[in-house]
Amino acid sequence: MISCFRFFLVVFLFGNTLFAQQEDEDIKSKNSFLLNFGYTHIPGGTELESESKDGFFVPAIGFDYGREISERWELLLMLDVELGKYLIRSKELNRENAFMVLGGASYELLKSIRVLGGLGVEFEKNENLFVTRLGGEFIHELNGPWGLMAGTYWDYKQEYSTYSLVVGLGYRF
Repeated sequence: MISCFRFFLVVFLFGNTLFAQQEDEDIKSKNSFLLNFGYTHIPGGTELESESKDGFFVPAIGFDYGREISERWELLLMLDVELGKYLIRSKELNRENAFMVLGGASYELLKSIRVLGGLGVEFEKNENLFVTRLGGEFIHELNGPWGLMAGTYWDYKQEYSTYSLVVGLGYRF
């Protein structure tokens, strides 16, 4: 797992030299930043002092960096923070302000629709967990380099699964 994370880190750090274009080609924006806000649903989660077992919603903030490597493929680095405290009752697992780092890739199915997948780690003071992410995004390009995004993700977190709905603002450069 660590070697996979190192691979994505090397690709992002040296992406300009690995995927450089010839000088006679048109210069195109290949990098993007995305700030997103959303809610994560934890089906087996509950507030720490609650007896409810119906699930729990946690607000989340994310910051993504993307590097286009071909017309349809993009490498991704995703950083997400869940802003809340909750308990996974079936595992007796306390979670508080979990921070996720994921590396992955996205594929453009249609002009505005992308599917993505990634691997990473969720860091949290009680227990760190391995994470696998699958998702989809709809991107609406605005005038200039700006864009709006709506997405949904499914995260398998080694001990439990979550579902997220997010909206975001992106900038391509």
